[in-house]
Amino acid sequence: MNVAALLAAEVRRDGARPFLTWYDDATGERVELSVATIANWAVKTANLLSDEHGLEPGDPIRLSPADHWLSFVALLGAWHIGLCIADDADVELPGDPKAFTAAVLPQPDALLAPSSDVSYDSIEAPTGLRLMSTHSLSTPGGIASSLGTPLDAHGSVVMVANADPSRLADRAAMERVTHTAGCDVDGLPRID
Repeated sequence: MNVAALLAAEVRRDGARPFLTWYDDATGERVELSVATIANWAVKTANLLSDEHGLEPGDPIRLSPADHWLSFVALLGAWHIGLCIADDADVELPGDPKAFTAAVLPQPDALLAPSSDVSYDSIEAPTGLRLMSTHSLSTPGGIASSLGTPLDAHGSVVMVANADPSRLADRAAMERVTHTAGCDVDGLPRID
């Protein structure tokens, strides 16, 4: 199943449930996005990449910064239309958060470019897991654990940028985390 179809199925299944909760311990920011909101941002991003950047399946983009919630939606948008991630790509997303948001929000809510099957890695995990990850999306392992696994497992992810290790256990309890990646929390299995 392609990413667009998978996200659409998740929206029908339970679009209101949280899919991404993002923290930045350096700035104190917290953002929580539902499955439906993530799917909408991904479609808008795919339209931006296809229409305004002229990108086609197989073309590369670079994620920068790779530890921001906008990178999560940029990657999903890229996957919608079959793009790949490369460190030397000319097109960089999300870049400046305000500029990216200003470019994405006016985009249509329906996918205008053909959706594409794109392969991505994930780690076998139990259905419905609530994963806390300190990995960025700068590596294949970070992408597999932080995005591919929750997507395939009908789960959700709590991504923590600039993680403060002293806060992870309390955050895991507060967010009802069931598994971790990139960090250890007593009593929780690590999947990476």
